Order: sequence, then structure tokens, then C-alpha cells
Amino acid sequence: MKLHCDIQLPASKSESNRALMLAAYGDFEPDFQNVSDSNDTRILANAISEIKNGKRVIDIADCGTAARFLTTFLACRSGNWLLTGSERMKQRPIKPLVDALRRLGTNIQYAEKEGFLPLKIEGKPLSGGKVQIGMSQSSQFASSLLLAAPMWPQGLELELIGEKASFPYLGMTLAMMRQFGADIGQSKNVVKAAHSPYKPYQFVIEADWSAASYWYEIAALSEDCEIHLRGLTLPSLQGDAVIAEWMSQLGVVTFMEKETLVLRKAPFVKRPLKFDFSAHPDLYPTLAATCAGLGVEAEFVGIDNLHLKESDRVVAMQAELAKLGQRPVHFCAHNDHRIVMALAPLAMRIGTVTFDHPEVVMKSYPKFWSDIRQQLVKISNGLTDGPFSSVFP
Repeated sequence: MKLHCDIQLPASKSESNRALMLAAYGDFEPDFQNVSDSNDTRILANAISEIKNGKRVIDIADCGTAARFLTTFLACRSGNWLLTGSERMKQRPIKPLVDALRRLGTNIQYAEKEGFLPLKIEGKPLSGGKVQIGMSQSSQFASSLLLAAPMWPQGLELELIGEKASFPYLGMTLAMMRQFGADIGQSKNVVKAAHSPYKPYQFVIEADWSAASYWYEIAALSEDCEIHLRGLTLPSLQGDAVIAEWMSQLGVVTFMEKETLVLRKAPFVKRPLKFDFSAHPDLYPTLAATCAGLGVEAEFVGIDNLHLKESDRVVAMQAELAKLGQRPVHFCAHNDHRIVMALAPLAMRIGTVTFDHPEVVMKSYPKFWSDIRQQLVKISNGLTDGPFSSVFP
């Protein structure tokens, strides 16, 4: 049976979160179309509101973007602040950003473990200047500093050192800053942001390419399909748009039809493949699951930082994919939205699967399960009870 799907993808939380920070620094009301309804974006928006209303203890739960972006935001906002989060968030690194802010004149202390949240931040207006930032663990450290830089009298000259993890996300930050009026220059490993306060801009947030990757996986695992994905553009600010190129090696053809991205399945020859996730870490679970489902041998490189995500994604995927010979298969979520969404389509090949915490998809794609049911029930033989407990068999 040919699989037909028509999906309105969620808005990009990466673009949404950056847009919220731009509005916060510019001190104007956000005027954006298609803001993400993900938990991450809700957490960031709520935290910004709490800060502006004078709340001194800010809990960003498990939102890594909020942790990094708000560290700088609080550092240059007068007052004494405590920034904290979930137990997992307290295990994710923040030290390179704290070190850079200290060199720029901020007093930040670790409230518990050195190098990690919670942070005690003594905020004050910063002048800017010249500083280095390590990129090997996360591009969000650099993005956090640069988002603030146009508001500083001296601007910022930022030298990027080390390997550049997730570099397309920094490119997204710079592109959006320019759209809101920032004066940005870049030469080799140095980014210069002049003093040029942000101006309101009616920004349209694109659909999320990371979310699209799970529908690419569904297309790859299907025998025949036509999947329409709405809200995406090519080229895109989002680096994960590379999924279109990568999945072409697994038999998924992509083309634009009016304003809709269309995926179709085509024959392909199985051969050993190689994927580098250093710039696209969120795509690792998707490609790992897809290759496993198709029986395709693949070499994965650029995965050193995946242990710093919501879970240790390499360990988590190895543990879950090892279950594929079992019947039935019960997957563990590892408190990681991307692990769950990458594993779910495998039900097309192995039958019904269940998850211990399917609700974790709320972090980035709240309608994931309803989209799965609405679009794929036509090829299922029935679903078990419960809002999240099963996936199409």
C-alpha cells in the first residue's frame, strides 16, 4: 500500500528561541509568525517574562538553549540571580561560557559543582570587548555571547577556538541577528559584532527540519510513499536541512511542489555509507534508526559530543537498537525526545512498539504522536489504548 501523508510540521524551536532572545535584548514585544509551541520555547519565554518581572531564581528545567542563552542575558542585567535546572541540566557543560563572561567583567559563581548549573550571577551592564570562546562542546556558547553583543557599547570581537561543534546553528544566529539590524562581520575564526541595537522585525519562523527528519525516516522505511511536508524552505537557515541530501542515499527523493516539500521513495542500492554528525548532532538518532531498519551498514563520525545532550545518545541508541530481535519491543526514552521520535518509525518494520515515557516528545514536537496516528492509521491494524503507549504496527 502506498503511504500518503500531509504534515504541517512544528515551527523551528531553534529559530523561535533565538527570535525570543532578540526581542528580549531589543526590549520590544515579539512580533513573529509561527512561534514554536514546544516545551523548550515555552520554558524560555516564561523565563524571560519572569526575569523582566523581577524573579531572582530562574529554573529552566531541561532546556539547554535557555541555560546557555540566559546565562549571558542575566550577566548583563543588573541584580543577583540564581539560574538552575533539572538534574540532567546540572550535568551539561556551561564552563566555557562562564569563563568568557568572567573575562568580560561578570561575577559568576558555581552554586554546586564546578563547571555546571546552578549559577549565582551578579548581573550588571557590560561594555563588551574582545574574548575567546571554545566551540568544541556547543555552538550555543558563542551564540549566547553574540546575541547580547550589539547591545554593548564596545560590541564584541569573538574568537572561535577549537573544533566547531554544531556550527550551522551559529550561522543561524548570525543570519537572524542581521535581519534584526545587527552589524556583524566575520573573518576566519573571528566574529565582530558592532554596537547596533536591535530593531523590531516581522520574522516568519520556518518549520523545523529536525522534526522533518522523522518523516524522512518514515519515507525511507516505506515501500512506496508520497509525503507532503508543509512550512519548510530550501535553502534554509537550519543546518539540519542536510537530511534531504543524506536521505537521498537511502532512497528518499525530495522536491518542491509549489510551497510544499514532497518526499517519495525510490529504489536504491545498499552500500556502506558514512555520515559526519559534528555539525548536525540532532540527526544522529534518525540516521542510526533508519540504517538499522533498512539493514544498511554505515560509519558514523563526529559523535564525540553526543553524550552531552539530553541523554548519551550513542549509548542510548545502541541499547535500544539491540532490542530489535525481541517481540514485542519496549523502548526506553532515556528522557530524550529525539531518541523516542527516531525509534518510533521502526514499528513499520518490526511491528508494535511501546515506550516508557513517550511524553518526552513535548520538548520539541508536541503533536508528534497525533500526527503519527492521523497520518498512519490508514496502514495500521489497530492501536492499543492510551495517548502515547503504542505506535502503528
